[in-house]
Amino acid sequence: MADLGVTPAALRAAAAHLAATSSNLGEVLSSLESSLAGEGAPWGDDEPGTQFATGGAGGGYLGQKQSVSEAISAKVDLLTTYSEGLRNTADNLEGGDTAGT
Repeated sequence: MADLGVTPAALRAAAAHLAATSSNLGEVLSSLESSLAGEGAPWGDDEPGTQFATGGAGGGYLGQKQSVSEAISAKVDLLTTYSEGLRNTADNLEGGDTAGT
């Protein structure tokens, strides 16, 4: 069986990468939401437009837009949590090495 090795520096590098990815994804989501808000409601307020915006399975366009936004936001939070966990693990490994010497 192969040995598994990890260093605090490698964990911190992975944590920094995840933090940057989380930040970038958050910026993309913010830009998308801002752009979509700037478009207003181009479907209008007639019956077909209302059906498009709110009808059908999943609440129409508006319901789907909200679901996608919430899902991406959850991924941003998850990546941030993973990044923090890796940083904490690196700190704990370093602390354990220091305490053992």
